[in-house]
Amino acid sequence: MENIGPVTDDRTFFGSLDLSFEGMEAVRSHVLSGDYASARTAFAQFIDGFLDRKRFFSIQYERPENLYKLPGESDEEAAVRLNRPVMVSVGIPSDFSSTGVVDWFSNPTENGYEEWTWQLSRHNEIKMLAHLYHETGKEEYAHLGLSLLSSWIRQAVAPSKNVKGNETLCWRTIECGIRMGGNWPYIVFAFSSSRYFTASVAVDIFKSIYEHANRIIDAHMQGNWLVMEMNGLEHIAILYPFFRDSGKWRKIADGFLCAELSRQIYPDGFQYELSTNYHEVVLNNYRRFFDVATAFGKKVPAGIMEILRKATEATVDMMMPDGRLPDINDGALLDVRTSLEEKRRMFPDSGKISWVLSDRKGKAPDELSVAFPYSGFAVFRDGWGTDAVWGMLDAAPFGKAHQHEDKLSLLAYAHSRLLLAEGGNYAYDDSPMRRYILSSRSHNTILVDGKGQDRRSSYLWKDEDIEKLSGMEFSSENGIDRAKGFYSEAYDGIADSIAISRTVWFVRGASPSSFFVVLDEAEGSMDHVYSLLWHVDDELVSLEDGIARFENISFESFESSYALVRGQEDPEVQGFIATGTKQGSYRKVNTLVDSAAGRKVRFLTLIKFDDEKIKVDFDGGGVSVRLPDGRILALN
Repeated sequence: MENIGPVTDDRTFFGSLDLSFEGMEAVRSHVLSGDYASARTAFAQFIDGFLDRKRFFSIQYERPENLYKLPGESDEEAAVRLNRPVMVSVGIPSDFSSTGVVDWFSNPTENGYEEWTWQLSRHNEIKMLAHLYHETGKEEYAHLGLSLLSSWIRQAVAPSKNVKGNETLCWRTIECGIRMGGNWPYIVFAFSSSRYFTASVAVDIFKSIYEHANRIIDAHMQGNWLVMEMNGLEHIAILYPFFRDSGKWRKIADGFLCAELSRQIYPDGFQYELSTNYHEVVLNNYRRFFDVATAFGKKVPAGIMEILRKATEATVDMMMPDGRLPDINDGALLDVRTSLEEKRRMFPDSGKISWVLSDRKGKAPDELSVAFPYSGFAVFRDGWGTDAVWGMLDAAPFGKAHQHEDKLSLLAYAHSRLLLAEGGNYAYDDSPMRRYILSSRSHNTILVDGKGQDRRSSYLWKDEDIEKLSGMEFSSENGIDRAKGFYSEAYDGIADSIAISRTVWFVRGASPSSFFVVLDEAEGSMDHVYSLLWHVDDELVSLEDGIARFENISFESFESSYALVRGQEDPEVQGFIATGTKQGSYRKVNTLVDSAAGRKVRFLTLIKFDDEKIKVDFDGGGVSVRLPDGRILALN
């Protein structure tokens, strides 16, 4: 099974070191005499004395991302399992006990789900073992962790220079960045004090670190991958300055990290993939760089911090009343407080961050509803408490990556739940559920003749797009927030040019509960059937004509009626939402379908969260609302 790595020979490796570095005298002497066996021993002794464990462990421990265990399994129990070894990646176990050696190229999934193999090589489990060793000092954890790491180094031979960054099973550059900028530093600093951290192990590990630096420089990618890659390169350069090229590596990484902030972050603070998950991925990698640079007395390049502040505080502006972010565009229902806890070190003077970390005590942010004019989101709220009503209109451009065909989708939260939901995020496979999650069919928007939006087939991101306004309209006056978004791009298989607009009014405090009024208008050059979808994560109470009542939310359609779909798999998948990114993680959900046919159609929808009688109507070409107390509001 061994292939066998590392590919770097002793002469090349010792030539990559700055042998004039303080403490490297014995290594230099042995190298000059050609005694590489003694040089290896001297290098391990140098590493033991050089690594500043006190500085490193002053950095707050970060549990590995995407660490999968068996249900109910503790870290200690997982260590027993790993010793067999039985590995778990993306929630799927694989038993290697028959050979006693992990096959790092294997894939036990039924449909060849490549994430299993890729994520296994992130070494989340080995970092977990390193933390157990650091906390307990039990050598069995170091022995197991270093055995697993050594088996990977032997099997996973570094690719040649011309292999692209997104190729190979074990050396994609995203994994290189994650290993070097997250997991391996902890593994090295924790296990380096173990008796199992022998000269042979130490040299193999640092040969591999050297190979990682070259792989990142030669084959780096773009987008969130590039930020992860450069964070990894920063960690190598800062933590291991005895490499001859460490200064050059740091300069390269600094340059990319500075440039990528302006390239990836819209002026309103949101990352250009328009995904709550990857917004957080990018911020976390900058935070990891900040942490290691600060702990080891290195400067963070000027200009980084203010952009990061705006991007970090944007998560507060978007936060739902339960303290989580919505899982838009391959997003995640991330807990904002947990996220900010890790970033408080960067922005100790931020009022928004401090307020969230104080369990939302004291003075809340001044703004309620806010717009992101460049990234194209409108966030509605009637308060900052956990009992608030919240909503979000997605009038965003298509974004750089991880996009869903979801423009003009609307979410709504009330009664401590996300009631008007959408498909969410699912495993990155090629299953019918994955295709559904990416499509308009899983979002609260309009289908044309049963077809969804199709920006993906012809979309091309240009760097100058980061400076473009989204075209969304937003205003807030007298307790009424208004946002309007537009869609005039392609629909899958529809030759006609179709223009759709969605106007959302959020009326705050005029009735016992705030409510939404939504006007959708669609027009083409010929007749079409337009189907408006609402994914309702609530139990149905009644459905008759144009009124759909659920336990905590109701929908009223002007001059129309609803059909209901739930858990449909044929002829099209409809009526599901994902519950996680593991394969098979989804459940049924009620989906209202409001249909109209013609060349030009409109849908007027009232969405409310109580039983108060509110009447919505067209009045002289505009929209008006009659409140329970008889007042009439004109919505412009």
